Order: sequence, then C-alpha cells, then structure tokens
Amino acid sequence: RMLADDKGSALVKNFAGQWLELRNLAKLAPDPGVYPDFDEQLRAAMIRETELFFETVMREDRSLLEFIDSNQTFVNERLARHYGIDGVSGEQFQKVVFQDDNRGGILTQASILTLTSNPTRTSPVKRGKWILENVLGEPPPPPPPNVPELAEGDTELLGTLRERMKQHREKAECAVCHTKMDALGFGFENFDGIGAWREKDGRHDIDPSGELPGKLSFQGPSGLRQILKTTKTQQFVQCVSEKMLIYALGRELTPDDRCTIETVVNRLKKNDYRFVELILAVVESDAFQVRGAMENGNE
Repeated sequence: RMLADDKGSALVKNFAGQWLELRNLAKLAPDPGVYPDFDEQLRAAMIRETELFFETVMREDRSLLEFIDSNQTFVNERLARHYGIDGVSGEQFQKVVFQDDNRGGILTQASILTLTSNPTRTSPVKRGKWILENVLGEPPPPPPPNVPELAEGDTELLGTLRERMKQHREKAECAVCHTKMDALGFGFENFDGIGAWREKDGRHDIDPSGELPGKLSFQGPSGLRQILKTTKTQQFVQCVSEKMLIYALGRELTPDDRCTIETVVNRLKKNDYRFVELILAVVESDAFQVRGAMENGNE
C-alpha cells in the first residue's frame, strides 16, 4: 500500500536519485560542438525514462534483476528519436518493447550513459567505475597521485579510445583497478557520450568485447548484461540491499549491519528478488525499527 501512494513517488525520486546518481545529470553539460542533439528536452526525457522504469519495477513488484536486463522501457517522441525507435509521437511517455537486444535495463538508458561520460567523449573508466560502485558493490580505490591524464584529441592521430587506454593501463599502478573497470566500461562503447547507438568512433570500428575476471568473455552490451545478470546476481542484490538500507537509515553502514544485509539478501533470494520484498525486509529489520523508535523518543 505504501508503494502505491505519494511515498512511493518519493522513493522513486529520492532513492533512484541517490542510488543511480540520477540527480547528477542535472549538472552535466555535454559539449554542444560534439553533441549538438543534446538539449534540455532530451535531458528531461532521459531522467523521466529512468524514473518511470524504476517506478514500474517497484509498483508492479518485479524482479530486481530487471534493473540489469529488461526488454521494455518508456519513451516520448524526443527520446524515441534519440534511440532510433519508430512509431512514437508527442510528449507523453509510453511503454515500448525493444526489437533487438542492444538495450535493456538501466545500464543502457541514456541517463546513466550520459552521466558516466565526459563532455566530449565516452568514458569507459567512469562507466566501469559506476557499475562497480552501484551494481556490484565493489568501489575501486582512489587512483594513485600524479597519474597523467589520457591523451585527448583527434582519434585519427591518437587511435581508438581502447588503444589509448591500453597504453594508460600498461603502467603497473593503474593496471590492477583498470583491468576490471575498463572491461565493464568498454562493453557499452557502442553508446556515445549521450547514450545514442553507434558502430564507429570517428572512422574506427568499435570493439565492445571484453573479459571479466574468471575468464568471463562477452561481446557487446547484451553479452555483458547477461554475465552481470546470471553470474553476478548475489553481488548485485547485495549491492541494492546495501543502498536501500543506507537510504532508509539515513547513514552509512557499519560492520554491525552485516547481519541485516544477509537477512535481506536471503529473503530476496527466496522470493524471486521481488522489489516489495526488499522494502519489507528493510523496514522490518531491527536496524530500521531501532531508528524509528529513537526518532519517536521510545528508545
């Protein structure tokens, strides 16, 4: 019942804004010289798509795994044009089913792809880091000091982004984190800096293949999503559970919260990872009940 009223709408805005970093999209300014199609209407449509998608998973009590991979989303005419989807007109958003597997879930939504890009190009590092932090719950350590910036400029002269980053990765101090981070990010290189599909970067063909630790090879965004959905289920569900508990408690987690997270994850596993089970497990937890009692002065 709680999720059907205004509290549900607040959860969409606030939790999606916090977990997915969606609120950061308002501050970003893609370079108009590189991305002339980007405007305020497109920015607003990007944010709304993700909010509507999140709201549907929540209100229809769908599996959390649909955040990783789903065959449907919500677009208006402006966003449909950006995605190359025909048959959508007007400002109203409508549900569409994808005709191919290039897109699916939050990782291929233009909002996430844009906020994990640089103003003039994609950033496999930012995209990989975002996935590590918000999907797998493995935030990488900060980079070592005095690491030189990646060479920018004409791809004709400097080679593909993958080639430039390979040179960057050859530095031992960079390789440890970048090997995993870059592989995750390059899986989404077919999407440009504002989330439009592309086959080339300049005149260079895009290579969206990669390999994650454990010899998990993939080809493109669809293959990577399948790996995340099937082999990283536990990590993803634990990550979302931690993010929801942080949101509900209004504080960072401590070692004492480990038992709560374990209980939440086990409950989700027994209930097909349904969204409502996540909410119930968190609000029924001792940690949340204690917080509520303290706020009510009943400690």
